[in-house]
Amino acid sequence: MVMVDVGGKPHPAIVVRIVPGEQRMVVLCGTGTKRYEFAGIDVQSISAAGKALRLSKDTFFYATNLRSVRLGHAKGTEGYCPPSLFLQVRHLVEGALTVLSAAEQEKDLSEDARPRPAPTAGQP
Repeated sequence: MVMVDVGGKPHPAIVVRIVPGEQRMVVLCGTGTKRYEFAGIDVQSISAAGKALRLSKDTFFYATNLRSVRLGHAKGTEGYCPPSLFLQVRHLVEGALTVLSAAEQEKDLSEDARPRPAPTAGQP
């Protein structure tokens, strides 16, 4: 469980995959906005999962909120994702990855979220 800034506001996010060679992670960001047109996972703040995640309000996780984030752009939290919720998240994410294009799978939280290639000798 991490917090990431989306539009200047911190959002809870569940780490789905870490890509150490690229210094980034794939996260599923939560939102407080209920979207009836999207399939997703609803986590009530008063539920066991909501308490484990340390949510302050009901939070919704949608496949459209799957993002690539630099490791340094995420802040760890004391909350954790319970195994039963993580299985739901993995199912949602795996379904999304089968239909999202490569560009959509690498969609960043911000223009600078994905690491740039390291410069080689003689290049700025």
